[in-house]
Amino acid sequence: MNRLLAIGRKELLQLKRDRMTLAMMVMLPLVQMLLFGYAINNDVRHIPTVVFDQDHTAASRDLAQRMIATGYYEHVAEVDGYDEIARALRSGRAKVALVVPPGYGSGATLGRGATVQLVVDGSDPQTVGSATSTAASILAERSTEMLQTRMRQAGVGGVGAGLRVEATVWYNPEQRTAVHVVPGLIGVILTMTMVMLTAMAIARERERGTLEALIVSPARPIEIIVGKIIPYIIIGYVQMTLVLMVGNAVFRVPLQGSLGLLYACSMVFIAASLAVGLVFSTVAKTQQQAMQMSFFFLLPNILLSGFMFPFEGMPRPAQWLSSALPLTHFMRIVRRITLQGAGFPDVAEELMWLGVILVVVVAIAAARFKKKLVT
Repeated sequence: MNRLLAIGRKELLQLKRDRMTLAMMVMLPLVQMLLFGYAINNDVRHIPTVVFDQDHTAASRDLAQRMIATGYYEHVAEVDGYDEIARALRSGRAKVALVVPPGYGSGATLGRGATVQLVVDGSDPQTVGSATSTAASILAERSTEMLQTRMRQAGVGGVGAGLRVEATVWYNPEQRTAVHVVPGLIGVILTMTMVMLTAMAIARERERGTLEALIVSPARPIEIIVGKIIPYIIIGYVQMTLVLMVGNAVFRVPLQGSLGLLYACSMVFIAASLAVGLVFSTVAKTQQQAMQMSFFFLLPNILLSGFMFPFEGMPRPAQWLSSALPLTHFMRIVRRITLQGAGFPDVAEELMWLGVILVVVVAIAAARFKKKLVT
């Protein structure tokens, strides 16, 4: 019994000395609890919505206001045609478009009935289900109110037809899960491998004692860093190409946009992920710590980037946090280019975000790496 207690005490002392592992053990359950309990929400609300009102009556405006008032839709703009709807969906400015046909007001008022169209971005199947079911319930409620009014005014008979919603799903009309998941998987795989490989590469040099040899070599610190990450950029492109080929051949995931644009945008994302790995490498003392930090970083990326759960379902603080993650913006870029055929103007904002994150992370990595060299 004494030997068991002695071994247990020795393990506790070793764990106490390894402050990084101890901090991860405390932080990991807290972060998981906060992410799953607070940020993850399948009840999609505040879906950005544009309105194409062809009726311009009090009834059509009342319908739009009723939908916005539910909190499930967020009115972002009025549009004048389907071309503007397509541009809004491709740029991510909107996920849903409410199309009110001419004659909606008179049809609803006189009892002839009316059908409104709901155009939904099908690249996110969870948004499709939430948006269409909510619109159907709103129209059913409004239809019942109008029928009851006419019954009171004209007696029991001759109440007329009701209001209906016709859902039109663009970009993934079959709502196949693979079409939604596979493009996002490119970003997840690149994040996992790029961050981990870079972080472990520097930590491995330090463990083997070869980092000092690099430091005293004629190579400048920036040359050391760039030389370290170039092989991983090539590896990242190989991984990305493999996922695209398998996704297209096996899961019939389309590539609607420019492959050159996708590869150009990927360069910024890969560089940002590698820079994050470099920051971890300046903190971790061993390869094990580098791997732990990489997994710790991967968890919020998967949960908050929109890969598994809809971005619109998260509370505002979680959305702000997710905007600081490179994967959030690359996920939008790759889905828009592959599924919606988006061009450079449609992804420019997300690319700018990636550029800002890259500059900030590289500055942090360079400052910490220089400090390591000095100390």
